[in-house]
Amino acid sequence: MEVRLFFFLLKEYFVRWSAPAPAPSVLLFPPCKGVDLLYQVSSVQKIFPYLNGTPQLQPYAFAATATITNMGFSEVQNWAMGIHFQHNEILVSAPGTVLADGTPLPALVGNGTVITGFPAATLKNAIETAGDLSLIQAVVQLTGTEFGVKPPNWPMPLSINITNIGYNCSKPKIYGNSTMHTCCLEQNSNITINSDNEYLPSETGNLTITYDVTQVYEGNYWALVTISNDSPLARLDYWNLTWDWQEGEFINVMQGAQTTEADVDVCLNGPAAVTYSSSLNLNSVESCSASPVIVDLPSTQFNTSLGHVQYCCRNGTILPAVIDPSQSKSAFTLNVYKIPPNTATVHLVPPANWRIGDGLYKCGQPRLITPTLFPDPSGILHSSSAVKTWQVTCNVSMTPQAPKCCVSFSGFYNDSIVPCPTCACGCPKNPQPVCNASSPALFLPYSALTLAPVNRTNQIIAWAGLQHEAVPDPLPCQDYCGVSINWHIYSDYTNGWSARMTLFDWSNQTYPNWFAAVELDKAFPGFQQAYSFNATNIPELNNTILVEGLPGLNYLVAAQNFSAGKLQSVLSFTKVPTPGIEIALGDGFPSKVWFNGEPCALPNIYPSGSNQNSARMVLGVLLLALTVSTTLGIL
Repeated sequence: MEVRLFFFLLKEYFVRWSAPAPAPSVLLFPPCKGVDLLYQVSSVQKIFPYLNGTPQLQPYAFAATATITNMGFSEVQNWAMGIHFQHNEILVSAPGTVLADGTPLPALVGNGTVITGFPAATLKNAIETAGDLSLIQAVVQLTGTEFGVKPPNWPMPLSINITNIGYNCSKPKIYGNSTMHTCCLEQNSNITINSDNEYLPSETGNLTITYDVTQVYEGNYWALVTISNDSPLARLDYWNLTWDWQEGEFINVMQGAQTTEADVDVCLNGPAAVTYSSSLNLNSVESCSASPVIVDLPSTQFNTSLGHVQYCCRNGTILPAVIDPSQSKSAFTLNVYKIPPNTATVHLVPPANWRIGDGLYKCGQPRLITPTLFPDPSGILHSSSAVKTWQVTCNVSMTPQAPKCCVSFSGFYNDSIVPCPTCACGCPKNPQPVCNASSPALFLPYSALTLAPVNRTNQIIAWAGLQHEAVPDPLPCQDYCGVSINWHIYSDYTNGWSARMTLFDWSNQTYPNWFAAVELDKAFPGFQQAYSFNATNIPELNNTILVEGLPGLNYLVAAQNFSAGKLQSVLSFTKVPTPGIEIALGDGFPSKVWFNGEPCALPNIYPSGSNQNSARMVLGVLLLALTVSTTLGIL
């Protein structure tokens, strides 16, 4: 028994504590004229739960060190290191850094991640620092969990690199069994001396957020947060913004927005109470949360004590600038209190890990840029400057999302409507009634266009019978879109043509300040005007016409009693700048359509140009639909 126990403990010792091969001397690495990257695993330990029957799922704790050394000519501003993990790793801690995409730790990083110094870190070059390692090198201690890799094997990443622009990394090499090394060469080979006040250039994205520190005091400061919509078409509704404080800060006062929870217990039972209990009423602070959730105020609050901030109080809606530049921003101010020992006026650290739009956007980390200038509100030639300005850039996540709207095509020369595609906006798992999610949608008669999709079945069957088209069993599923748009060729003559655009809202949501965008590849130069909508041509956006409601008619109302909210307008075109255009063959139909900035699903065919007797066919389908309903016992 004692012998078995001895060997069991010996085995566990080697599994848990086996040391990696010693790291090679730095002299063994090839010389690097750029950024030198080193990744070393220092320990692997088996952790609970023990899964003896499924070794590939067994978790192990690992510790590693990432070393980034600037051996080149230039400063490395806001350094960022990519680590291509490959063993389903969960990164638990990496002090002094954050994930570049804003994901808080612990985080799943099994497909790779990018770490960056925080607050934004710059690696100076050896030439301007006399080789001071503390200024040219960053050392990051990483801990995490990996699955299935135990000693004598070690959980090495697939590759490492620096993601800063202007560097070209060689293929990493593994030394021993626990060390990976690569060199990232820079394009510049001239000696550069930089001042401590050099700022990073501004970036562009779908959304940009500036964090302007406007006033500083011992222990607290005021900041202005401005969210700008830089996307050409997308809008943001009911925005909510959150971040992670880095040094225990809390929000005392806020104007132009509000937090969803105060969490005052964090202040009352934490370091804030020790420092501020005698000078500040902690029971009435705005938020003590380490990750406050911030939302916009309704427009009714603009002229109250909670508002009075330019660009605030818009119910959380930020429009694209092409719709209204004055409505393309949202802003609020906040008074931030700091926690000792970080209370000096010169010590300013922005929040990290910014998130906005419920996962729709991925945001980078704050970047220190040139302080914002604020013109004097009185109009005199004087501007004040922010103490410091950080910029956060957010872009739409690349995760594919189902459309929320769809388009049908029709023309005066054909009695059938080419409907929205089957399941254009996604299909439920178990649709009722049962339907075929992969079968192409059947043509519609015009009389079915204004019927709710769930009530079109009889007319679809009747119309298919008159057209001598096979009817699949079960029928194709509907489009399941809350908003549908019909694009109808209304007329076509020698010198011009026209289209009728009809919007249907089948959902339970009303759309205030709606807008749509229509891309016409060939017909765009001939656009003249819309009669019941405001319409503007935007040539810089790929031949796009921007359409919105007239004043007082800019609400697309929700459906009621299976009757859709409906808006309609005719758009006129001339053929003078587009000779040879073939309207009915596809040139008169849009190649892309957006509603409220989101792409709509389009049919992949156009109505053919064969003429039929519309009155006779429509009367026939109505009579046949009545017969079908009676036969099925529906009426």
